[in-house]
Amino acid sequence: MRRFLPLLLCLLLALPLAACGEDPAADAVPMPTDGGEEAQIQLDPDDPLSNYLDLTQLDAQTAAGATQELNLTSENGGCQVVLQKAVGDAMTLHLSLEMTYAADVDLSEPTVFNQPYQEEGYSPRDIGTALILGTVTDPAQAAQQASDAGISSQGTQTGDRTGHVLITFSYREAVLTPGQDVTLLYEDRPTGTSHLFHWTVETQAPIRQAELTDQEGKVAGTGVFSPFAAYLTIQDNAIATSMEPDLLLEQMVFLDESGAPVDGFQGTGVGGSAAPMLFEADAFVPVSPDQLSAVRLGEHTLDIVWTDQEA
Repeated sequence: MRRFLPLLLCLLLALPLAACGEDPAADAVPMPTDGGEEAQIQLDPDDPLSNYLDLTQLDAQTAAGATQELNLTSENGGCQVVLQKAVGDAMTLHLSLEMTYAADVDLSEPTVFNQPYQEEGYSPRDIGTALILGTVTDPAQAAQQASDAGISSQGTQTGDRTGHVLITFSYREAVLTPGQDVTLLYEDRPTGTSHLFHWTVETQAPIRQAELTDQEGKVAGTGVFSPFAAYLTIQDNAIATSMEPDLLLEQMVFLDESGAPVDGFQGTGVGGSAAPMLFEADAFVPVSPDQLSAVRLGEHTLDIVWTDQEA
């Protein structure tokens, strides 16, 4: 499990393109509902987001509203990058990119994507991939204006000279609202080239606010929910200190009205060791927030009481 770093959470995990000349990956394997291990995932070359995020549990209107087709192309130094689509909401954005390399680009190294960053204190500009709020046309300026977002990445080879990368940006507040202009900076490591993509956010999935109450009706915390992620702030110190933070995160389970676990959500981050404590969960099988009724943290079950009007 990953912990939140102060001010931002950044973790870049990527699978390498295999050495030049090796056979492409076998048939795509869908993302397990518990998130699985990144190394087990092979992305569908036709639609890589389709087997990383299972949108079948969302109604057609919500799924369509969460998806924005982009199909933006950048070519530089023997590398063509196509930003295919964006899926998510105002706090969580999944992007799929397709890379094609020229015949003279050396792909013989066993690892051509970034190595994972594990140390504290780094920022998106250290990683070379960033999301900027606004339109930026200079890669150097883009790196300086990188927004404070959590970053994760997933890559796979689809051919001798082609590959896909999925990049996820996570915020703790709604910043990617419709009408917001954004710029993606993607730095390709094999060629050392920078690629900038600009677009305007048009659609997104709904976000809902809630209080988290214990069995006596006392407010123990608050939550922000979307089909793609949940952010919980636990104010009750008895709950926050009931066991080690990593164990609480590992045992975090979302429940429906019948008390059954809701598949697809996986705890991915925890911040703090006492109240207020922040928990993050990502949904690989997104569901509408109104299907969630409670969340269980260790031995504590908290009811989700919506404090806004249903979207």
